[in-house]
Amino acid sequence: MPLSPRKQMQYSSRSAPAARLKFLDNTCDSMVPPATSVSTSEKYLSSYMPCSTENHCCALLHGLQELRKSRTLCDYTLIADGQSIPVHRAVMAACSDYFRVMLTGFMRESREEFVELKGVTAGGLTVVVDFAYTGRLELTTDNVEEVLSAASHLQVSVAVELCSKYLEMALTIYNCTDILNLAQMYSLIPTQTKALQYMMDNFEIVSSSEQFTKLTHTQLATMIQDNSLRVPSEYRLFTIVLQWIDHDKAEREQYIAELIRNIRLPLLAGEELVEKVSKVEMMRTNQECSDLLTEAKDYHIVRSNHPSIIMSHAQNLECYTFHNKHHGFLRDSLIPLFNPSVAVLDNFMYACGGKYDSTENNEIATARCFRFDPRFDSWYELPSMNEARKDFVVVAYKGKLYAVGGQDENMVMCTVECYSVATEEWDICASISHSCYGHTGAVCNDKIYISGGQRFSGCANNMSCYSPELNVWEEKAPMLQGRCNHVMME
Repeated sequence: MPLSPRKQMQYSSRSAPAARLKFLDNTCDSMVPPATSVSTSEKYLSSYMPCSTENHCCALLHGLQELRKSRTLCDYTLIADGQSIPVHRAVMAACSDYFRVMLTGFMRESREEFVELKGVTAGGLTVVVDFAYTGRLELTTDNVEEVLSAASHLQVSVAVELCSKYLEMALTIYNCTDILNLAQMYSLIPTQTKALQYMMDNFEIVSSSEQFTKLTHTQLATMIQDNSLRVPSEYRLFTIVLQWIDHDKAEREQYIAELIRNIRLPLLAGEELVEKVSKVEMMRTNQECSDLLTEAKDYHIVRSNHPSIIMSHAQNLECYTFHNKHHGFLRDSLIPLFNPSVAVLDNFMYACGGKYDSTENNEIATARCFRFDPRFDSWYELPSMNEARKDFVVVAYKGKLYAVGGQDENMVMCTVECYSVATEEWDICASISHSCYGHTGAVCNDKIYISGGQRFSGCANNMSCYSPELNVWEEKAPMLQGRCNHVMME
């Protein structure tokens, strides 16, 4: 029986798609049994691949900005300082937590066509709105404060973060206190930390600027109690604090005790305490300051009356006291000390330089210095020497330590430097006439004598004499025999 035309059309309409499917996806078609029918969606499912373009976000922002400029589809108006800024509700709600709450809830402003913003300037608002539409925050030293205020008020967190980073990059001695105050006002913790550290790193320079006078007593106290504060000496710090108080004495004198207690008065020289600090009226009239001054003076007056010998190896310190023939251990040093050069000045023991560890193949020298107080069994770290040294000698003379020669991991040295207890600074002195290490030194008749030392050919017999008053070296008659790693005493 012949097929009707309608059925023929049905038959042909079934066979045609099968042929097309085979042409489009020959691989899949070969895997399907002939009697099985496969839908078009199933045939393409295995070859699905998402496609995207990096330009879409930029193009979208650009398009929204163009719409805003032409005031097309704008459905809301922001008003600040009498200036109107047309915007799109969706854009503002997407960028600002402030507007998201306002426009998506049941607040009265969500039903109105505009909102007047208090507490933000038109300039700051304009920059933040432009940022919402472009992703660019146009900041300058003149507008960053009002932009930060607007971004914080409108809760645009990304804009606040950009303001914070801008302030960190803009730090100078001419704006550091202003930036610190801004950071504290808006709780910008990283910026606050960096501003404080910047001021502590440049403390003496900042103290001579107008910015220093703007510090609050709390900010100043925070800095002067920090061990990372860079200042030449405790006495210099004392004068800087007085300078801050004198700028507005009537208001600031009440904070003197809080500030002075953060200054290490016992580290001042006895002459400074008696001749300078004691003559400051506030130090006498304020009871707490007077007590602190008395304590500092006692620190210098009280001496250990019991002669003793101290031996050091790494962090372990052993002490033998003559009056009771007692042998014991002292408090560990702050770091291990290996072959430091040691001297005694005003009944304090000073340990300088040496090596970082005790391994024979480690020749790295250190510049770190420490002072030991036998009265309180305590250590205090001093400013490091200008150069790392080992196998050198430290000689104490009239309130100063003289570090002579030595070597580091690269060379034998002829340089000399001295540490002043009064200023807590290392200064460069005249170099000795020859490089030396493994030598020794002693004081005699107000001059420092250096003898011997190691050389490639053996031990040296040199004798050199240094005048601290004239800062000059003079060669003396050599020893009868070369010596190194020896001892010389007055």
